[in-house]
Amino acid sequence: MKLKSGFLLITLIISVFSCSPRGDKSVSIINVNGYKMAELSLNNLKSDTVTIPLSNMVEDCVFVQLETNDDAFFGQAFTTITERYIGVRSQTGAYKLFDRSGNFLCTIGSRGQGPGEYNLTPYDDIIDDQNELIYLAPFMGANILVYNTSGQFLKNIVAPERLLKAKLFLSGNVLTVFHMPLPNSRAIAYGFDVHTGQVLNELAATEHLRVTGADGEIFNARNVSGVFDISPTYSDTLYQFDVESNRILPLFTSVGGEPESVKQYLILNEHVVLTNEFVFGTNPVTGRPGFVQKGLVGTDLKYMTSSYIKVVNDFYGNLTVSADAIRFRNGHFVYNVQPEQLMDEIERRLAERSCTEKDRQILRQTLSQLKENTNNVVLVGKLRKEYKMPFRDF
Repeated sequence: MKLKSGFLLITLIISVFSCSPRGDKSVSIINVNGYKMAELSLNNLKSDTVTIPLSNMVEDCVFVQLETNDDAFFGQAFTTITERYIGVRSQTGAYKLFDRSGNFLCTIGSRGQGPGEYNLTPYDDIIDDQNELIYLAPFMGANILVYNTSGQFLKNIVAPERLLKAKLFLSGNVLTVFHMPLPNSRAIAYGFDVHTGQVLNELAATEHLRVTGADGEIFNARNVSGVFDISPTYSDTLYQFDVESNRILPLFTSVGGEPESVKQYLILNEHVVLTNEFVFGTNPVTGRPGFVQKGLVGTDLKYMTSSYIKVVNDFYGNLTVSADAIRFRNGHFVYNVQPEQLMDEIERRLAERSCTEKDRQILRQTLSQLKENTNNVVLVGKLRKEYKMPFRDF
């Protein structure tokens, strides 16, 4: 019932406030094949950027030093936080599991072609605290690998076809898988019984969501209980996969902005959506060509208002936060960073004229906790279910 309630809540908010006179004219409700979807006009936004403290969005933010030993190290990574675990899906190596205090527990699987191994970095992961299970989805392949939290490989859940960049959603005993369907793909989504691996349902791929190759990404945050949100970069729309009715529903999109920009949408709670707009350019950190952020927009669907925003971590001296689907997922804020990189960020913040004495004290205290040549540190905060976005000027 949680999934159904989550879907109905978002639909109710959009339906109720589409009839409301409130708002700043940045958001409208449009009809897409009989469904109501919110549409953000980037051209109607105010030019001023609103600074939002992270404490508006999360209940707390704790500093976790991950254990330093040869088995625990990893490369550039995506991080999943649960109430009990920190899971690290590395781009260059095996999946690592830590407890919430940073103690290294085990390696989950390994790179290879054998049982319990993955030939490429897994594209998504779910840690099931209640049943002490971990699910890893392939970058490309038919097998969804299932392990226990002790690192033991248990089984494969085998899809009827090869999956491309699969995303996972767990609801009770049903594991739903959404992927990027190629021209010859049979379905865009499958539902499996987690115990037997049996296919319970499947959804044929619609033509506008098919792809011709592995370009593009699928982002999902799973921040709202019972809501399987899906944001394909090649579609420019935020969707919800309604597992109970086995259908894909459009929720949010945007118009305007830079030509040929790429949008990444992120649901934070039942009524707040973030839109990251990326354009092709030179990365200011690496100096390499690629997509760089043009702007970040916060939209409050309850009050029908939007603004360009900047998020700062007021728990740690107002360091700038990259508010994207890597930092805000599974109901948590997470920043997994090498200590040397965090040192550099702190030094840059200390050199800024806006850095207050209070910020300096916090930043220097954090610097004292950091040591070079140690494993990564993780800043973790639990997302608030309700919070006010400070851009409701109407």
